[in-house]
Amino acid sequence: MKNDHWEPLSVEEIKHLLKDMSISWWIAGGWALDLYYGKQTRKHDDMDILIKRSDLPILKKHLNENYELFLASSGTLSKLTNLENLSSQANSLWVRKKNGSSWLFEIMLMDTENDEWIYKRDKHIKRPLEDIGAITEDGTPYVRPEIQLLYKGGSSVIREKDGNDLLRMLPILKKAEVHWLHYALGHQFNGKHPWLEVIADRINDFPAHALVVGGTGMLSGVSLWLAGEATKVSVIARSQGKMKELLVKAHQDACIIPLLVDYKDSTALKEKIRACISQNGPIDLVVAWIHSDGKNALDIISNEVAQTSPFWKLYHVLGSSANIAQIKEVAVKKHPNCQYRQIQLGFIWEKSYSRWLTHQEISKGIIDAIIRNQEVKVIGTLEPWNRHP
Repeated sequence: MKNDHWEPLSVEEIKHLLKDMSISWWIAGGWALDLYYGKQTRKHDDMDILIKRSDLPILKKHLNENYELFLASSGTLSKLTNLENLSSQANSLWVRKKNGSSWLFEIMLMDTENDEWIYKRDKHIKRPLEDIGAITEDGTPYVRPEIQLLYKGGSSVIREKDGNDLLRMLPILKKAEVHWLHYALGHQFNGKHPWLEVIADRINDFPAHALVVGGTGMLSGVSLWLAGEATKVSVIARSQGKMKELLVKAHQDACIIPLLVDYKDSTALKEKIRACISQNGPIDLVVAWIHSDGKNALDIISNEVAQTSPFWKLYHVLGSSANIAQIKEVAVKKHPNCQYRQIQLGFIWEKSYSRWLTHQEISKGIIDAIIRNQEVKVIGTLEPWNRHP
């Protein structure tokens, strides 16, 4: 497009510009994906925001006379002088300072009906307005990743960076998000789209049956997260009270299977695991935090899991003083068909003092390790060891 020199606003600048506005808006485009990802992953040549078409007059008034809006259509830009003349087919407006020479951000207009977002390329694809966006911890609104990827993949021209965005995002998307993207692209393109195969492969990668040891206490956040990723999640716990608390927090559609057993009781543990597998199917993912007094627990669990799962994955959570190299060597020899992963818990060093990790920090670190399939992960730090709490 002619005259397309961009000096895009940053995330913080667009937030500052649009603060106190009475309408909802969301950062879109590549920046939306990075906000979900948690960090900037590539260079962004522009800044996009998404608003309801009916809210454009409010946004224009908010920007006042200091900014100019140009309609982008068919490769040309034309100055917007009268909103009443804006076609219902117009979807994009570029914004710059009055008499400026550089574009600052793009306004994307979305159609809505009965409090639902309507996908412009296939009006059968809809979603409640309250479900199209998310907000970062610091209050930045952005378009949900599966919707942004639909915008990218549903375009008539799929750029190389769009495909790269998909491959980068798929490992961290939640199961429901991946399923929705597969459905939406399949519906728009009648089941024929170059992305559908790789998305289907990702769907098949989600665990069918996960097991969490210590999943009502320190790893409760992991249990709740896995409940949205796996078809079934079995949770070993000794306390019925803590198990009830976990079930109350879980989503109503989550399938969490309580296994109330003391893992120090080898016979009872073996019976519970065996019965669980018989009733709910093979276990393909295990997350285990086992205290030193449960010496045989991991071996019992591993042996039972391996009997019905020729290939499975174990995330072994270890304390800060554990010899992870030695533990790994023994584990790999015992369970050759297991994809063995180690997570070591460190501590937090903050200026002049140190502290142990919170349960939330531990769960977040374990979830990150699972998402990124890390072979070894240290949560927090192990150095300087003489400063640990």
